[in-house]
Amino acid sequence: MLRVTNITKKFGDHVVLRNVSLEVKPGTITSIIGPSGSGKTTLLKAISLLDLPETGTMTIDSTGYSFPLAPQDIVPPWPRVSVVFQQLFIWPHLTLRKNIELPLEVRGALKDNTEYLEELYEMFEMKGFLDRFPNEASVGQRQRVALVRALALKPQYLLLDEITSSLDVEQSEIILSHLVAIKKRGVGILMVAHDINFAISNADTVCFMENGEIIKKGKSYEFLLESKNKRISNFIANASLGASNVKIYSGKEEFQAYHLALLNRLPENSRITIIGGLGNTWYGPMGNAYKEYDALRVKKNIAWDMLMYEYGEEDRRLAKECPHLNNLSILSRSMQNMADININSDGTVLLQIFDPIPTVIEIKDQALADSYMNYYTDLVKHSEKFLG
Repeated sequence: MLRVTNITKKFGDHVVLRNVSLEVKPGTITSIIGPSGSGKTTLLKAISLLDLPETGTMTIDSTGYSFPLAPQDIVPPWPRVSVVFQQLFIWPHLTLRKNIELPLEVRGALKDNTEYLEELYEMFEMKGFLDRFPNEASVGQRQRVALVRALALKPQYLLLDEITSSLDVEQSEIILSHLVAIKKRGVGILMVAHDINFAISNADTVCFMENGEIIKKGKSYEFLLESKNKRISNFIANASLGASNVKIYSGKEEFQAYHLALLNRLPENSRITIIGGLGNTWYGPMGNAYKEYDALRVKKNIAWDMLMYEYGEEDRRLAKECPHLNNLSILSRSMQNMADININSDGTVLLQIFDPIPTVIEIKDQALADSYMNYYTDLVKHSEKFLG
């Protein structure tokens, strides 16, 4: 584990990091978000010992550091800890392949890692441009080179600073998919990200920094559901709303039409995950359209994974007659009911309001869907199977 405890960093009289503590476990992704100037990049430099902290301690597996620390007493954390900054630092006079191979060549380890490099090239889909020079490659391609160069040294921990700041949404998604694959190999990832969707997608822990302090740590859905801390909720809303496709359907006719259209667009064998089912409250506004909805759901084999606060007679029937399509569980009333939330297989999230006018708010946002699925997974642990 990489553990930082009460790290403080100053530049002159200006305190940039103030008693910062965090942990990064192998095989996890920890994201750091927050406004510009909050100390995010400085924290990565402190952890990698590029800018030594004034006070605090750090442990990287079995190696401990206690600050202040004289430069001559440093036990270098590299390559066990590798850093990729947004500037990338790629040599312009070397091909992309040579940029990746150079650190291994300097260490005399290139020959022993040839197969491993080929595996990385295949994983990052790089073979078509490896022999180009940096000025002949796209920003996304150079980004992959910087990542693979860091991974070539087989780090246990990877620190990433705003690595998607120059990429479009599609390229960012490609990089994220690679990070998930890296995480599955047991590498602990600590990343600073300006893009909220990128930061919270598949993150195991999210940290919010402001004025050199981590003022909140938690799971991604805890930030999306944040209501007490207005500073954080406003930051999340302002940073992520623009990337979300939000549509509102209001009134019984639109409510019914939306749910029927949803089933028509979802492929066969899809799943709808429901947090906060309220029994007859949903069936009421569906009216006679529910019969068509139910028949279509059975025909297309679309399952409900539902956590319920309340249940009615229709829920009893579904649990008994079609248990393979209705994975229903009961949550204790002591659990706070955030909202009736549906997460659909196509990456859309529904927030449903029933009184006084039935309303569906649809948000097309995969990061939000992923976060709510993590929320569902945690809530299931506190539920009991509903058998009707």
